[in-house]
Amino acid sequence: MDAGHARYGFFLDPQALPDERTVLQVSDAEVLPAEVARALEALYRAESGLDLVTITVGAEPIGACTRAWFERQAGEPLHRLGEGDRAGQPGVSRQFELLRFACGECDRRAVRLIYDDRDLPECSEHGVMGLPE
Repeated sequence: MDAGHARYGFFLDPQALPDERTVLQVSDAEVLPAEVARALEALYRAESGLDLVTITVGAEPIGACTRAWFERQAGEPLHRLGEGDRAGQPGVSRQFELLRFACGECDRRAVRLIYDDRDLPECSEHGVMGLPE
């Protein structure tokens, strides 16, 4: 078992096959699992139609996290901010911001917690992805 599986295997749905449409790119296996959990939660809360996120460590895909698997592991369903009695505090979190990259030619996306212009995400068919405006 490699470091990525050992560190983030909790998030991987054993029944899900990774794909390249939405990828959470974790820079290396030193990123805390709690940060990956917060990123996945933020993605699933922000995009109600999103059902699968492929997780990569470095450039290697380690597996996929489905919404249903994440909810099961978290022990509660994910709701949008402000729904029910678990409304969030006002203001913007300063802990991290998800960086959403997109291919300009197709529907593939990559999400990162850290921006490094020396290592931008790439679409396997169309090259370097950009930050949408």
